[in-house]
Amino acid sequence: MYDFFGEHFIEIISIMITTLVLILLYLNQKRQTKVLRQNKENIFMISSRLIDHPVIIFSDTYQVICANEQIQKFIKAKRGDSLEEISKLPIFLIDGKEKSLIDLLDIYRERVTDDTLYITDVSVSNQRDEKPVSLRLSSAGADKGTVYIGVAIFDATEHLELSKIYYQNTVTGLPNHNKAMADIGLMAHHYAPSNKRFAVAVISIDNFLEIISIVGYKESLHIVSLIARYLQAVSVKNNLKLYHVTSNNFLLILPHVQTIQESNLLVEKYKTDCEALLHSSNAQLHYTISSGISIYPDNGIENLVNSAYKALLLAKRQGLGYTMIAQADQKNTEVESPIKYSEIKRALEQEEFMLYYQPIYHTEKGTVVGAEALIRWKHPTKGIVPPGLFLPLVEKTGFMKHLGEYVAKEAVEQLAIWKKLGFQEIQVSINLSLREFETMDYPLILDTLLHNNLINTSQLKVEVTENIAMVNEKYSAKQFAKLKKLGIGISLDDFGTGYSSFSMLEAFPIETLKIDRSFVGDMPKNKDHKTIVQAMIAMAHTLGIKVIAEGIEDQKTAEILKVLGCDYMQGYYFGRPMPVFEFQELIRSDDQVSNFDDIIALEP
Repeated sequence: MYDFFGEHFIEIISIMITTLVLILLYLNQKRQTKVLRQNKENIFMISSRLIDHPVIIFSDTYQVICANEQIQKFIKAKRGDSLEEISKLPIFLIDGKEKSLIDLLDIYRERVTDDTLYITDVSVSNQRDEKPVSLRLSSAGADKGTVYIGVAIFDATEHLELSKIYYQNTVTGLPNHNKAMADIGLMAHHYAPSNKRFAVAVISIDNFLEIISIVGYKESLHIVSLIARYLQAVSVKNNLKLYHVTSNNFLLILPHVQTIQESNLLVEKYKTDCEALLHSSNAQLHYTISSGISIYPDNGIENLVNSAYKALLLAKRQGLGYTMIAQADQKNTEVESPIKYSEIKRALEQEEFMLYYQPIYHTEKGTVVGAEALIRWKHPTKGIVPPGLFLPLVEKTGFMKHLGEYVAKEAVEQLAIWKKLGFQEIQVSINLSLREFETMDYPLILDTLLHNNLINTSQLKVEVTENIAMVNEKYSAKQFAKLKKLGIGISLDDFGTGYSSFSMLEAFPIETLKIDRSFVGDMPKNKDHKTIVQAMIAMAHTLGIKVIAEGIEDQKTAEILKVLGCDYMQGYYFGRPMPVFEFQELIRSDDQVSNFDDIIALEP
């Protein structure tokens, strides 16, 4: 053995020295690692104190490395504590589910380290209160063999308030247009792989500005709130999404619709219920709801909402209370007025507008006693443009006052021409728009025109609808009194379709009333309408008011009205609106009575 050690002494000493060196290096490295770790923990501790929101840092064994002062509002923890030793742990509410801090750390550990996890829309609660927060979990040190997990809690109260402003309608508290656009984008992204369908419907209260002017702003908000509450109940029950996008417009997302007909039936039911709800709250007003529907993926996501609004526009052009569904090929087309602002302006400057005259017959005498002056546009390239295509744009662009003054001027000057030509005196009716009615000097304008053209004021009559007259009853009464004092007649147009028809006959100095064509047209088949018209005529005569029936298109209707004692008749059966030269030939005839009798005798 001695010989063995003697022979290998140097090798053994070398191995021992090497082993000792390795042990010393290991111990030094361990000490340095501990120092580095301690230094890193100290750095974490110092940096966390400099951060103005709650921060807590854990080791890979879920021991607290550091916890700044702000975190103490949520977690009573100190360095060295394990999660089990922490006396107070908050509960986080995420997507309606309660999660503990341990749950969050476990969720994070399932992810790749050296990554950051953001969690928003979180509510954190302890024994004292609950508040909205967002969370950030991040890690460091994975490459060194030691993982540190930091949890930062951010107060989201201010962010939530800003979100409410950006994503919430202030009147009803419902999600607004911004939220709708965000949700529709997410839904389309979710539906795209499966090619499933969903519908977007815009539901609109018709004539909302008119309603505000009648019932007042406060009551109009109540009307909107009624609709909002109903649609909200419907959306919760049927798993729909509801948004209040503008003052009188609501947007519904209808998921999982299989057919266009299905979405149409649903929206029609909601509309009918809304109208019934509003009528029950205020029976004096006539409410209608219009809607436009767009289907995904028939209409692409970039055009889905626009298509629904365009369908709504088409629905309103059809009349009140309609529903239109956007066609698939609408997504690349524009639904816009064929008439441009610049054309309206040019037409007024170039005097391209003209008046057509529709005759009004005296029922008993069979003579033409008057005419309604109706505006037409002789467009240089489009020909004669009917008023339905340009009057809405005229209203929007503010030209209605100028156009109204033009109509009055042309009508009075035409009366002067007929007077010089020796024609019999007839009465011409001009329609009064809301813009003209709001002009304080409108009666003066008419009086000046009549005086300058030496026309008897009784030859001019102003036709006003019930809705315009009811905008401001006191103001209307004053304006009507001025017109009556001047000798200008007042005719109540569209009688029976407005808001408070019968009370107006006593409230205002009405000379004649026009029974709306919706009651007149189907009298031969609709006994109820015949009874209503008979009652209207009797009531008007009791009050000393003459009656004109408009919209007469057949012999049977004319004969019924004659039996009922209607004073005057107007409609296509007797004559369509015609240019001035045609109307002149009509009133030039000395044999008007026989002409009228011939008309009545004709078969339809």
